[in-house]
Amino acid sequence: MRALASMIGDGRGFDIRASAPPPALVVSRAASALAVAARAGDNRGPRSSHRDPRPVSDPHATPEDGGSPALVLAYSNLGHVFTHLFTILYATAVLHLPGVFGLPYGELLGLASVGLVLYGVAALPAGWLGDRWSQVGMMVVFFVGTGAGSIVTGLASGTAGLFAGLTLIGLFASIYHPVGIAWLVASVRRQGMTLGFNGVFGSVGSAVGPVFVGAMIDWVSWRAAFIVPGVLAIGAGALLAYAWWRGLVRDARADRVPAPPAGRGAMARVFVILTFTMTCGGFIYSGLTNTMPKLFETGLGPELAGSYTQIGLYVGAITGAASLSSLLGGWLADRYSPRQVYLAFWLLSVLPVYLMTTTRDGALLGATMLAMFFHTAYGASENLLVARYTPFRWRALAYGAKFVLALGVGGLAVHLAGKLFDHAGSFDLMYLSFAGFGVLAFASALLLPRPAPRLLTAGASA
Repeated sequence: MRALASMIGDGRGFDIRASAPPPALVVSRAASALAVAARAGDNRGPRSSHRDPRPVSDPHATPEDGGSPALVLAYSNLGHVFTHLFTILYATAVLHLPGVFGLPYGELLGLASVGLVLYGVAALPAGWLGDRWSQVGMMVVFFVGTGAGSIVTGLASGTAGLFAGLTLIGLFASIYHPVGIAWLVASVRRQGMTLGFNGVFGSVGSAVGPVFVGAMIDWVSWRAAFIVPGVLAIGAGALLAYAWWRGLVRDARADRVPAPPAGRGAMARVFVILTFTMTCGGFIYSGLTNTMPKLFETGLGPELAGSYTQIGLYVGAITGAASLSSLLGGWLADRYSPRQVYLAFWLLSVLPVYLMTTTRDGALLGATMLAMFFHTAYGASENLLVARYTPFRWRALAYGAKFVLALGVGGLAVHLAGKLFDHAGSFDLMYLSFAGFGVLAFASALLLPRPAPRLLTAGASA
């Protein structure tokens, strides 16, 4: 009865124990409440000023929350699989390509550098378009564009074709992180855990990619490793476009769980600090993922790594196991300060990267596993920090700026890795620089503002 009285009251906690208002007033208030609920589409609040013109087919979807949360989760997670899959395929395929094109490993690896730079740099305009045009529309472009770029790579007859295809992959893959993550964060309640779960899917793409490429090279063709996932991505884009047309998914216009606004000073401080730490993280992570296949080929020896499939299995197993740290990082970020979680995993990441320069065989596998585990774990807390210190209307643009830094330096890391390996025959100098950047990133993150006490919503459902 108290809930019913509150519903038909004026929003200030109508008390059933108070004297009853005149019947006409009750009827008037109830009619007004029902009219507002009907306009909103799901009886939860007033209509957004940004009305979505597409029809509402899902009774649980609203223009405010981006559509059905289940479908948002599905397409966002699938997009994360594809973006990491496509950007890691070439790192394993290039082990085989010197024998195909008659060029050294470092030169062929360098063909991916422009695409990897665009993977980061183009995230900024992609985020702006997601904010100003459509999140869902940009996701459709992402699926179709990356699929087309992968097919172009698989059909390449020379280095020009490889360069064109890899560049297209990087350009369209840049859409996912600023747009897909902003769409996801706005559509769920348990943001930390959901981001951790989403991170697992990204790592699945990184884990499956090397295994898939190795198997295709050993049993079918290196070209199939690009053409098959390209066709699948275009199909996923077509299905998303259909769901968008039917109104099953739509653009998010506000956070499902609004956070208290941060002050301008805190936002500026966080922006400067994260600019540096995210640049360090992008340089390290990109360097690790793109050099891991070659590291294992040279550091494990023919007894442990006698085929491309075996190398792919090692890379895939380590990347897949490390993905579990996304769940841990997300779980911790929901229950504790994202700042504390961010600091802890940055500190833990330094030693394993250093050990990668001093170990071989099984110990090398263990050190690489720990390095990837800790560098994957802080992703959810980092994304939460960006979300909490950015106004909603600039959210996708903010994620775009983040990934310009985090992914744009990936092309530089790959370019330097190829040059260093051709010159020195190892990645030791690069990995030592990674450890140094990790120390600097931890020291910078200590300057992040301490959070104000807040009520945790660990029991809220996604």
